[in-house]
Amino acid sequence: MEKLFTVEDIAKMTSMTTRTIRNYLKDGLLKGRKIGGQWRFTEDDIKNLMDSGNFREENANKNTQEIMDFIDGVNTFADNIGEIQTCTIVDLYQEEQVIKNKLDKLGEFINSHENTLGNFMSFSYERIESESKARIVIFANPKYIIEALKILQ
Repeated sequence: MEKLFTVEDIAKMTSMTTRTIRNYLKDGLLKGRKIGGQWRFTEDDIKNLMDSGNFREENANKNTQEIMDFIDGVNTFADNIGEIQTCTIVDLYQEEQVIKNKLDKLGEFINSHENTLGNFMSFSYERIESESKARIVIFANPKYIIEALKILQ
């Protein structure tokens, strides 16, 4: 049976707000189906969104801004005093299916540790076709970065 994702799941996986995801749905960039009055999405639905040109451009701009905010000390991610946050950029030069499997595992890791991770881990993904690579940007406590890197290794 195919796993279905909610708007909230996609928001967590992409580090976007649920409002942004709903806007993609309203604009037709994200396809899904209503089950019991709630939107549900397959992995293919999510992949099609991520592969769309508008999403890639907007996500690249968002990634750049988040990285610049991190460098400039604008910390919009970790709200706890004393929390250590890192920004890690990972480039994967692997086949698309291998990358997809790793991203799925990373998403599962985040979802399975939601209570302990809270709002302290986020990642975004961008496929850069011209360079045949996938770029993943992760913001998290170093402890969780280490786990994420093990998954992506």
